Amino acid sequence: MKRHRLVLEGGDAGALRISDDQLAELLAALKEGARLALRFQAEGISNQPGPRPRWLEACTRHVITSLSAGSAVLELEAPTLEQAAPDTFPMGGQISLLEQEEPPVPPGSTALELFAAVLRQIQQGDGSTLKADRGLLEGCLRFARVPVGSFSGISLGPIDGEGPPVTLKASDIPLIEALVEQIPFPQAIRFTAKLDTISSTKPSVTLLSDDGEKILARLPGSVSTEELRTLFDQRVMVAGIGHYRPSGRVQQIAISQIHLAAAEDELFSETPRAWGSTPLFAPAIQEPGSGVASFFGTWPGEESDEDLTAALSAIR
Repeated sequence: MKRHRLVLEGGDAGALRISDDQLAELLAALKEGARLALRFQAEGISNQPGPRPRWLEACTRHVITSLSAGSAVLELEAPTLEQAAPDTFPMGGQISLLEQEEPPVPPGSTALELFAAVLRQIQQGDGSTLKADRGLLEGCLRFARVPVGSFSGISLGPIDGEGPPVTLKASDIPLIEALVEQIPFPQAIRFTAKLDTISSTKPSVTLLSDDGEKILARLPGSVSTEELRTLFDQRVMVAGIGHYRPSGRVQQIAISQIHLAAAEDELFSETPRAWGSTPLFAPAIQEPGSGVASFFGTWPGEESDEDLTAALSAIR
């Protein structure tokens, strides 16, 4: 178990006064954020249809060990991933279930630490490198909105571990809202690439695009292991739903169909990006001697002003 401190900043520093509704929302938003962050790291998508897996519930089961004044300070105990779900997160070695070129999770991490790491990435303000989907960002937004009334901010950090806490203020809310608006909704796609890896523990594969990008794809239950073996290291065409990052890059494809690529499928070999995430054209730079500026406001003919005035008078 690892200890964490959650602080609602502001309020009455000499007393502990927090409504039951706000306390319930604080704990609910924290738990949801931890769930979303862990599932995103483990499966590539923070929200999946169907019941939650047991390992997710086990890893986000927290115990409150202290509630004290000084704003509103809560101390919690959270299990490490290895302690809560040893079958899913084995002891020893780093945890990386995405099977992509992503930074792995250090051993001994908790779901709360994964959530805090996402909040830190958001505060850096670079949506092009942020690794999160819409569901996870909406969970972060819910957490940031908890402080109301006399409370001015919220922080989450380790007690036993190293590093400062991550602190959210009201000024961070527009940033998170902008990221939520920026991230594309899931979209139907077709994509042709090389089937690069097949997971031995999860219903997923990794596709290698022509430009060298590795993309995680989750398989439908109808695809058999024997069928995948015949497709391994081959050009395949997949159809399904693409889930995206704020940058417009595809985070994961939920496959509905997969088969050996035919010649006509090569039309879909470009790495998928969300509609609207790339410009339709690159506008030309407008300078005094080029573009519209080179002729706007001038008469295109060679007549003098006097000739033009006389011609207009003749028309009358």
